[in-house]
Amino acid sequence: MFSRLRLARFSTVMFCAFMGLSSLGWASEPRIAVSKSPLSLPFFVAKDKNLFAKHKVEPVLIECLGGNRCVKELTEGRVDMATSSELPFMFAVFQGKPIGLVTTFNTNKDDMKFVVRKAAVKGGTKGLTGKRIGYVEKASSHYYMDLFLLYNGIDPKTTVPVPMGPEALAAALAKGEVDAISVWEPWGHIALELGGADVAVIDTPKLYSQTFNLLVSNEYRLAQTRKSIAVLGALDEAIQFIKKNPDEAKRILARDVGIDLDTVKAAWSTYQFELTLQQSLLTTVQGQARWARREGHVGSALAEPEFLNFIDSSLLRKIKPNAVDFVYP
Repeated sequence: MFSRLRLARFSTVMFCAFMGLSSLGWASEPRIAVSKSPLSLPFFVAKDKNLFAKHKVEPVLIECLGGNRCVKELTEGRVDMATSSELPFMFAVFQGKPIGLVTTFNTNKDDMKFVVRKAAVKGGTKGLTGKRIGYVEKASSHYYMDLFLLYNGIDPKTTVPVPMGPEALAAALAKGEVDAISVWEPWGHIALELGGADVAVIDTPKLYSQTFNLLVSNEYRLAQTRKSIAVLGALDEAIQFIKKNPDEAKRILARDVGIDLDTVKAAWSTYQFELTLQQSLLTTVQGQARWARREGHVGSALAEPEFLNFIDSSLLRKIKPNAVDFVYP
């Protein structure tokens, strides 16, 4: 009886150990929050063409509406990686979150749109003074709104900012609940469709070169270096596919983001897909940090972080050393 009891206990211990190892193995595959945006195309292509599996990594891609929400998933521990513009990254660094930016994979100067109700600007853009402007708080939409207003000689403090989720902006504009919106694609396109003849995009010079980046939790990046590099390798191969097969890549983009092919074709030349870490990224983030402090979006007592400490070039250097600007250690 005694020996059978010991055997049962031993079997239980071994079963638990086996389950623990199995869980650890499953957990080694990254959970990636991917923004449902044209800027995320390399992820859609890598999944469609089985490039992740080719590089011996099988990530779980979790769709989210906007890089700010993707970063929230990351900083709250529900995913291991996230796609985002540099602005949510900047805010996360101010909060001291344990994350690292490992690559830029897309740069775009025309993804942001400022869409207005025509009645609000009959006398010109100065008519936006005192008007309600919908935006996504602490996202690229927020930053672009202020840039747009200042460029047009309007103090942002003289408007009525109305924060909301990106998916609510187009309908709010169409219903007249706001007079203008600052938004990224595909929501700009959706706003034009919903608003019809009552709304329009205000054309401006390219005020903002937005980057889209891959962020990784420090815990995952350090514990699963090979898997992290494998994700970069799959993205790089996806980008090469996009360049060689643009027509098929456009169809994948239209399908996965849910916009019509003609819209994709019209915007295609604005996307610059490439794995990079450039000096301009750091310059942009530092400028945004000054904006955030000046406008009171971060506590005045907080010291500006050393953003270089939150950008890790070591993984990208493993596969594309020439893609890293000299400024990154």
